[in-house]
Amino acid sequence: MRLLPPMNPPLTKWFNQRIWIIGATRGIGAAVARALVLRNARLCLSGRDLSGLQAWHDTLTPEQKTRTTLTGLDIRDPQTIQKTAHDLSLAWGGIDLILIVAGIYDGICAPDLTLDQMPLIADTLQTNLLGPYHVLAVVLPLLRHQGYGHLAFVSSVAGYNGLPRALAYAPSKAALNNLCEGLYFELRPHGIGVSRICPGFVATDMTSRADYFMPALMQPDQAAHEILAGLERGDFETHFPRRFTTLLKIAQWLPRRLYFYLLARAVARGTP
Repeated sequence: MRLLPPMNPPLTKWFNQRIWIIGATRGIGAAVARALVLRNARLCLSGRDLSGLQAWHDTLTPEQKTRTTLTGLDIRDPQTIQKTAHDLSLAWGGIDLILIVAGIYDGICAPDLTLDQMPLIADTLQTNLLGPYHVLAVVLPLLRHQGYGHLAFVSSVAGYNGLPRALAYAPSKAALNNLCEGLYFELRPHGIGVSRICPGFVATDMTSRADYFMPALMQPDQAAHEILAGLERGDFETHFPRRFTTLLKIAQWLPRRLYFYLLARAVARGTP
């Protein structure tokens, strides 16, 4: 039983909901797409490489195919975002939910930082932070004009605290977490919902390159279930798995001396 009302209008009816997923080609985005196809939503699935999505799309029923559109899109390129948004507005007459999943991980460590790594840092910030700004600049006028809609951002618990081996990734997610709070406050009076989604470790191409222990590792389909459940509850923030992510949220409140001590112990245990 909830003691307080939900922070967003709960998204409880997925049938015929017009949903645009940016970063749907693999991992969490693809898992959410698979779940929403079964709920009979109308989908536009966007990403850089559609080859994997196309193979999955070919397995759908004829009716599911008519509800699912694939579009090539690079979140770093505002023009492709603008064209897709324009096409969707004409085809659908509006957009109910935009889920931004696109993101990359850098794995940069401070002792190894050189000017040679600046292109990777720039690409990480372009994709993880400026990319969502590109989407916002295009879709906010549309959502404000229609007077409703929902924006959901897949961020990360890496944005809660400073972390090693993520000198561009973690700051980009910290900034995205902050951005979501400002958006929520300013867009709520306009009837537009905002959700922040902070997963822990999920078994994707991104985490497959990690050479350290990842506690409470989840599968993408499990992550998709948590994301949709959070949207259905009307949560502002959804973080999972809670047995892991709750500890990281608590760590935000710790004195930095204690946090760095605990972090050092955790890193020592998780290093092969």
